[in-house]
Amino acid sequence: MPFTSEKANQARKADMQAGSKVMRWVYLLVLASMWGSSFILMKRGLVSFSANQVAAIRMFISCMVMLPFIASHLKDIPKQLWLFVMATGLLGNGIPAYLFTHAETGISGSMAGMLNSLTSMFTLVVGSIFFATQFNKRHFWGVIIGFAGAASLIWLNTEDTQSTEPWKGVYVLIATVCYAFSVNILRNKLASINAITLTGAALLFAGIPSGIYLFSTDFVSRFHTEPLAWNSFFYIALLAIMRTVISTVLFNHLIRISSALYASSVTYLIPFVAVLWGLYDNETFNMFYLLALFVILTGIYLTNYQKRV
Repeated sequence: MPFTSEKANQARKADMQAGSKVMRWVYLLVLASMWGSSFILMKRGLVSFSANQVAAIRMFISCMVMLPFIASHLKDIPKQLWLFVMATGLLGNGIPAYLFTHAETGISGSMAGMLNSLTSMFTLVVGSIFFATQFNKRHFWGVIIGFAGAASLIWLNTEDTQSTEPWKGVYVLIATVCYAFSVNILRNKLASINAITLTGAALLFAGIPSGIYLFSTDFVSRFHTEPLAWNSFFYIALLAIMRTVISTVLFNHLIRISSALYASSVTYLIPFVAVLWGLYDNETFNMFYLLALFVILTGIYLTNYQKRV
């Protein structure tokens, strides 16, 4: 009997591990779908609103959605950490939101999605320069290869008739650097703070100024002058709730049930989702783009690779 019971326990444990593995994949795919869809949602928002207004609406809605969940917990954040919270709010949310919407006035959503995949590579570079993250020869070549792929994408974009201002791909690169600083600050300075509380607190620094700016523009009047304004607003609200609120909760839960390295592998899937949405929206995509994306992902793989011990 003890032997049978032990075998039964082992079988149950194996079933639980298999189920956990399946759930990790589910979380990974859902996150990739959410984040990869954000580029076409921004594009839909730009139909009726300016680039600054799309970003401001997104930040303001995200802030308002999170506020009820974190209002009573703001006092839990130590005073000496608020400067870092502000930094993550601006670098991880506010500034990139405006950079991406401006970028998409000149390049395609799929192009923005592919260039966005460089975030994890820049995270390593920023970490090694400012936060004493280990940087070896493999990482160096990964960065070089990743940059080569990004440069190729931007150059190929200059030949794309659908890209009116291909140089705006640089905005995406700047946004990924902002994300890189934010991730490193989170890892090294704010790891002790509850993820939901931290996200909501950080959004205060991006959402409140964005709201003040938004209502100083012709935002309200556009609902009367732009025939598709409500449609665009719906897409931006969806972007705010999915990309900023729900995805943050899922991402942090994925880290808890797997590891930070496993969770970061979502980086490999996001550009493919963005490309699929781009194809659906009749954006230009050819084999040269795919080759450049492969070069970028090779660089990302080298910068994220860790030997198993």
